[in-house]
Amino acid sequence: MELYESIRLQQEDIINQNKASIIITRTTRTPSADGGYTISTTTKASQDVRIYAKNTRTLTVDDGGYHASRITKMIAKYDADIIGESATNKDTFTYGAKTYVVRDVKDIYTQGYIVFKECEIEEVS
Repeated sequence: MELYESIRLQQEDIINQNKASIIITRTTRTPSADGGYTISTTTKASQDVRIYAKNTRTLTVDDGGYHASRITKMIAKYDADIIGESATNKDTFTYGAKTYVVRDVKDIYTQGYIVFKECEIEEVS
């Protein structure tokens, strides 16, 4: 068994230890001929992920002073259909009573293969 296959199996085991099944709603903006945008929404098939709170905090400074927010992360399988937020795409999902937006997706590589995806998510409601 190759190293990347072993890591994929380990990540699948980690996900299954505290699995969350989510359904991604993807909103896509494409430029239209009149200078505006066309917005379309699609729903992706259910995917198994693991959602967890990272022990680090992010400090933000604004007019109200300092604000600390705890980072919520998610790991997904190497072939998960998840895209980070951009000017043209936005992935959201509901888990429990909370709705999240996927802010960033980082592909983790070993031996040139994606072995899992690490996502930063934010609760929006």
